[in-house]
Amino acid sequence: MAIVVVTDSTCDIAPEILKSKGVQYAPLKVLFQDGEYVDKQDLTNPEFYQKMKNSDVLPTTSQVNPNEFHDIFMKILQAGDTVIGLFLSSELSGTYQSAVIAKEMIGSDAIILLDSRTTSFGLGLLLQKLTAYIEMDLELDDLINRMDSHINHTQLYGMLDTLENLKKGGRLSSSSAMIGKMLNLKPIIEIVDGKVGVATKVRGGKKGMQWMLDQLAASYPEGEIDTIGIAHANAPDKLEVFKGLILQTFNVKEIHVSEIGSVVGTHTGEGALGLVYFK
Repeated sequence: MAIVVVTDSTCDIAPEILKSKGVQYAPLKVLFQDGEYVDKQDLTNPEFYQKMKNSDVLPTTSQVNPNEFHDIFMKILQAGDTVIGLFLSSELSGTYQSAVIAKEMIGSDAIILLDSRTTSFGLGLLLQKLTAYIEMDLELDDLINRMDSHINHTQLYGMLDTLENLKKGGRLSSSSAMIGKMLNLKPIIEIVDGKVGVATKVRGGKKGMQWMLDQLAASYPEGEIDTIGIAHANAPDKLEVFKGLILQTFNVKEIHVSEIGSVVGTHTGEGALGLVYFK
């Protein structure tokens, strides 16, 4: 009996990498005015960001429905295997609840569901831990306890480069967006208790990077770090600068790099930069 991991496309790990690790995923969807696009399948990340930039209306996103999870779970169970599902925060999407409904429809104790309380590269970093623990052949209870601890200690920050998406989405007035642009304000968001909030606002990307590094240093004052994740929204050059600053300051064994995909990128906008670590 094997353990098969199921997640969703907001983990922002490339499908081919998920496949190589034996992880199955259910895609969310992004809806533009001209139609529906399946995350990780219908548009490359650069194509998505260009399309969003050209659109006057912000696209919307839709969750995975229970029937999709039902089909995925059933195939795994019929093969005699156990499901561990790890999904984006239930506070940010109904996707986790869809997985819960699918489990209830099937009525099997061989389906274990975890609410990551995060998303995107935060979910991706947790998946890296989960697949590593499975490869270690840990006892199931030990594995779940370790994952619960990681979930409770995950710290994610994201620096937004543009206020345009907040304006298009109605969360920021045009005048406030204009003032923010003039002052070169960069909001830094974080996820706390599964919800997105604003941690701080800085003037300029360099100050934003330094602020995130300061938070990392507060958790790792000796500078020795096992694993972190960094991410970008179609801004690879900016990511390399950030990565260089991290390596100048800290000794990091593993850095997992992600591209923020279409579902999460709808909300962050192009140019966002992110950091996730375990407190």
